[in-house]
Amino acid sequence: MRMEIEEGSFYTYLPEGCEICREGGKLVLFITGECVHSCYYCPISEERKDSDVVYANERRVRTFEDVLEEIELMSAEGASITGGEPLSKPERTYEYLRFFKKYDLHVHLYTSIPAGWKIIDKLAENGLDEIRFHPVGLENVEKFRDSIRYAMRKGMSAGFEIPALYYNPTIAHISNELDCFVNLNELEFSSTNYSKLRNLGYEVDEFYGAVGSYEIAEKYARSIKKFHYCTAKFKDGVQLRRRLLRMALNHPEFYSVTEDGTIMCGFVRGDSEKIQKAIDFLNKVSVEFTVVYGSNEDGDEDILGVETGIDVVKKWKKELKNLGLDVSIIERYPTSKRIVVEVEPL
Repeated sequence: MRMEIEEGSFYTYLPEGCEICREGGKLVLFITGECVHSCYYCPISEERKDSDVVYANERRVRTFEDVLEEIELMSAEGASITGGEPLSKPERTYEYLRFFKKYDLHVHLYTSIPAGWKIIDKLAENGLDEIRFHPVGLENVEKFRDSIRYAMRKGMSAGFEIPALYYNPTIAHISNELDCFVNLNELEFSSTNYSKLRNLGYEVDEFYGAVGSYEIAEKYARSIKKFHYCTAKFKDGVQLRRRLLRMALNHPEFYSVTEDGTIMCGFVRGDSEKIQKAIDFLNKVSVEFTVVYGSNEDGDEDILGVETGIDVVKKWKKELKNLGLDVSIIERYPTSKRIVVEVEPL
């Protein structure tokens, strides 16, 4: 039975990883930007592409503690391991799988490699719940038949995850033969693939999806038993928003949470000496606050300022400004990058 969900997405079968992701509960672990392929439709950003870096959502990862902070911040129920190509770093992948299993997270992994039984055995031993195969360019699909079959035999949920490039009947045939799922993603424009997609004749809609993706999805839906179509608008307007709300609601109560999942607070800024005076003052008047740190040019931690309640900065703005501090109300994302979307100076 076909189920219509938000923002043009629909499914006849929804893998557990997608169920968790739909509710904003899936942490995205970008395990490396390295990949042997150069897919023209790859949407990865310049800062990650071809670089051996690790990110947990937007947070740059240097230790497992960084990942744990992100798990706790978003109350994660699951994790997806992606890249680049995760299986280009197999030992790192196994290590993170074991780490996630300590916290009882459901984990799925994306790969463009038709993994053999030895790799699938290792993934299963280390706790992988779900594996999603991406045939590059939707070519050489037959190579993935045995990988999917063996992964399912090892107890994993398995199937294809592909962009809406075109309709490939072989994918539909193998899916029905093996009773595995197909997740189709709307072909999505990004800053890194925009020129290539436009040069190939793809047209972009107002939500950065490729025109014609929905028609391709309908073809797959008519021929596949276990099918899920996910739009760019759904990812940004529903999935991301729900993750942001989970993060926002895990902040201290003095932060105001908007319906979009951003947070609002008072912000006090100045040099380190003046910020210390602000901290002393806020302690003196017994209000709750958070000290905000950031990396300087040398990579060391600097105090950027202090966040506190909007009512606090409105009440004490004169005293704080008399200490030589800049006082404002800000709206920002509740992520580790603290991207500010609006500033109201006081």
